[in-house]
Amino acid sequence: MSTDDSQLTGAAPTATQPVPGNPGAPYFGGADAPAGEPFTGPENDSEPGWFERNATLVISVSVAVIAVAAALVTLFFYRESVDDQNADTEEAVTEFIEEQGQQVQSVRCDDGSCSAIVDGAAYSVLVHEDEDGDQTFGVANYNGN
Repeated sequence: MSTDDSQLTGAAPTATQPVPGNPGAPYFGGADAPAGEPFTGPENDSEPGWFERNATLVISVSVAVIAVAAALVTLFFYRESVDDQNADTEEAVTEFIEEQGQQVQSVRCDDGSCSAIVDGAAYSVLVHEDEDGDQTFGVANYNGN
């Protein structure tokens, strides 16, 4: 009768392989694994992900998008404040001309100067505002295109 060597009979074989590093630590690597890196090997060595490869580009684009958004918001609020100032100036010019006993048909202001149609005649109005916020007006016949 022959015996098969694949069947265990008796005591388990003892390991003669030395454990690298701490003898009480579990041993996971092969003979080629250095101490401190137990899981190295071709199955664990992979390329970095897309984000890791392009992190600088992603951050740069994100900063650029934030900067553009901030510029657009700033531009929006600036334009809104200019429109409010022009509307306030148009109202002040209308009030000034009506105090003179004239009828205002149209007023359009843009950055400190206004064009007005008063009783069918066109006029240019120069607006000056001092440091206290008081406005003074200079009115002249319209001479332009």
